This record gives sequence, structure tokens and C-alpha cells, in this order.
Amino acid sequence: MVQTKKHAKKLISFVLVSLFVFLFSFSCFAQENTRIINTYTEDLGNGITAVVTISEVDSLTRSTTFHSISKDYYQSGSFIGTAALSATFSYNGSTAQATGASGTGSGANGWNYGGQNTWTSGSSAYLSASLSKGGASVPVSLSLTCSPSGSVS
Repeated sequence: MVQTKKHAKKLISFVLVSLFVFLFSFSCFAQENTRIINTYTEDLGNGITAVVTISEVDSLTRSTTFHSISKDYYQSGSFIGTAALSATFSYNGSTAQATGASGTGSGANGWNYGGQNTWTSGSSAYLSASLSKGGASVPVSLSLTCSPSGSVS
């Protein structure tokens, strides 16, 4: 009985370690296939700026694409929060469709991130939310649109 428990523990440990190694390898593989398409800075007024980064993940098919857009928000040079929208698109040369969207975000330095909403409409994916601190509020708005040829902006 004791011998069986030892073997069971070893087997469970082996399975868990193997699973961890597999998942870690998969996440590293995904990161290697991600490339930054564009980075720029938006001036939102009132001392608020956002550094925007659009990235693409290689797809295994020619008719789907996966992109993300992130914005890092700053108030007078001080980081106040971040938001990111990830979306999947299908396209065929004559039409494009946003097939899924997800988002995430967080506040920093006393700012709170909240009210997040993500949705798709036609060939576009959207995220809206806000960053707030005291009585101040900064609207968060991200979008990605796919062309029929698979280009995303």
C-alpha cells in the first residue's frame, strides 16, 4: 500500500512537471511569433499622453489573423495605467469580420481602471473603459479594424 502511494505521488509529480514544461514552452513559442507593427504616441490633452503599440501574432492560416493594441497612459510623464485589446479576424479578400475580442487593463500610481467593455462590430473590435483618480477621469478607447486583405490598423 505504501509503495503504491509513492508511485502515485511520483506519477502525479511527473505529470505536473511535464504539463508545466509544455505550457511554458507554448507561451515562449507564442511570444517568438509576435511582432510589433506600429508604435506611436497620442496627445490626449490636459497633460495626458498614451503610448500606443499594435502587435501581430503569426497565424497558421491565411484567412485568419490575431492582433493586439495596447496603450500605456501617462499624466505629465508619470505612468497612470495601461489597457490592451486583443482580437481575432477572418478575411477572404473581399470581406473581413472581427470574430472575437478580449481586453485587460490596470491603473497605477493611485489611478483606478474600470468600466471595461469589449465588443465586435463588422470588421472592427473595440474596448472602452476609464482611468480615474479623485474627480479626474481619462477615457480609455482602443480599436482594431481588419481590411478584406487582412491588414489591421
